[in-house]
Amino acid sequence: MYDTKLKPAADHVEDLDIVKDDDVLQGEVEVMGTVKLTHGKIIYIPTPTADPQDPLNMSLWQKYVVLIVISIFSCLGLSLISGFGGLLGFYIPDYTAAGKGYADITHLMTYPTLFMGIGNLFGCRSHTPSAAVIMILAAGVAAGAKNFEWHLAARMVLGLAAGQSEALVPMITQEVFFLHERSRGLMIQQTIQVILTAIWTVFAGPIAGAITPQWWYGLGAVLAGVQFLLAVFFVPETKYYRPKSSFQESTSPNKTADDDNHAATRPSSDNHSSRDMGTTAAAVVSMMCTERPPLDYVNFAPRTWRSDMRLWIGDIEWRKGWEAFYQTFELVLYPNVFWALCINGLTLGVNVAIGTTYGNIVTSPPYNWPQTSASYVNIGQIATALLALPLFGHGSDGLIRWFSHRRGGMHEPETRLVPLIFPMMVGVFTAVLYGQGAAHPERYHWFVYVWGVAAYYFCFVGANIVAITYLLDSYPTRAGPLLIIICAFRGIISFGVSYGITPFIETTGWDGAFGAFGAMTAFFGLMGIPIYAWGKQIRQFTGRFAKDKSD
Repeated sequence: MYDTKLKPAADHVEDLDIVKDDDVLQGEVEVMGTVKLTHGKIIYIPTPTADPQDPLNMSLWQKYVVLIVISIFSCLGLSLISGFGGLLGFYIPDYTAAGKGYADITHLMTYPTLFMGIGNLFGCRSHTPSAAVIMILAAGVAAGAKNFEWHLAARMVLGLAAGQSEALVPMITQEVFFLHERSRGLMIQQTIQVILTAIWTVFAGPIAGAITPQWWYGLGAVLAGVQFLLAVFFVPETKYYRPKSSFQESTSPNKTADDDNHAATRPSSDNHSSRDMGTTAAAVVSMMCTERPPLDYVNFAPRTWRSDMRLWIGDIEWRKGWEAFYQTFELVLYPNVFWALCINGLTLGVNVAIGTTYGNIVTSPPYNWPQTSASYVNIGQIATALLALPLFGHGSDGLIRWFSHRRGGMHEPETRLVPLIFPMMVGVFTAVLYGQGAAHPERYHWFVYVWGVAAYYFCFVGANIVAITYLLDSYPTRAGPLLIIICAFRGIISFGVSYGITPFIETTGWDGAFGAFGAMTAFFGLMGIPIYAWGKQIRQFTGRFAKDKSD
């Protein structure tokens, strides 16, 4: 039995190696996102606590179980939406006979992508099981659809359910890893997701050919049922209240150290356990810890199976939900946030355009692949995942530590943008090459399309991971709204990019359409240069608005 008697916060951290550097905090760190990351050793950001129910204190095996389960959830939804490109050929004859043109049939790919974006507006631990239930029902309706309209409607609902994973997955991942581990955690999750999605997508054609496309949806419904059980029993709520001081941010002049002490020492037995903190911060000076405190089972409740089964922690804060929507539309006006949104939306849209069109190319002369083999084009995405893990995961985290040592221990979020250079170059080359191959198939080998699917996906993954880690580092107290912007709004932009792909190709040709996509990829990639150069000034100006009134 833990003791609910409150103790001074200092009692919880007496064994910590604490760095107090008033000059650093009052000078360089007053710019939101600029933090001291090293002081001989790595400084933990957010500041570690002694609370066993803090998601950062979960055991490593439990963190990886969570990553695997949410990756399976995301993989299943993405596979049923984006993996459908290799199955379009099964439906084209029947829908063409019913009077639908190829542009209409491609809506089975583009509209669900839009609804995936909308689905990202919702998402928390309690929504994961409900999204799995909706996925079961939508996949069942798609399997039994007797006409194009019912099929399209079912896939749009399927997109809503699948979309909840897009923002939820990186949100959960960033809540269980410290800043210096963030890219690695996100990339491990992405690697699991991409490999599983690629396997499911690669074999979509053979599976559909063996059991019919309708039972391909049926198999998806069965797997969604399994996912429902996994989500209920193995994914705990990871929301946890942290004061600004835990991110090395100054608190409000009107807020005293005693206020933080009160939040820091509230025992986790009450309904506000997500607000328990094992450390404290003065009004201006933050504690910077290079060692994690031992877990305190006297003042805090232990993590148990029962506590992990809760759908939410504490009271439901409806006002916070409305504030998040307001903050979302405020943040999108920041130049660096808007750029990150645009580059994500563009690369996702081009990726969807490639995924929508490759099947028709490889099953036509001169390649003449059978419909059951078209999905094999996606095999290269497995290599993409294995290449991206060291580059965007370990590479990015290692890079920020290296730059931090060179800057006297200081970390600037703009360092996260450096790994974006290579995938942007690959994306420009790949978009142009794909267009040339599709325009002149007699001159190019079928490997052009295998390369195109894998290489531009590599470009998208790079833009996605870099943008998310950069923005989370820049505005650490606005994680939820930022992930809504990146994961939800990019779906809307990508829909605009890919929706008119068929008439765009008919008007400008394959080389013209994908040449334009290559030019836009180059443009937004180059726009990263001024963001890198003046990003700190942008954060210095916008950071004052990215704060709650109580901060």
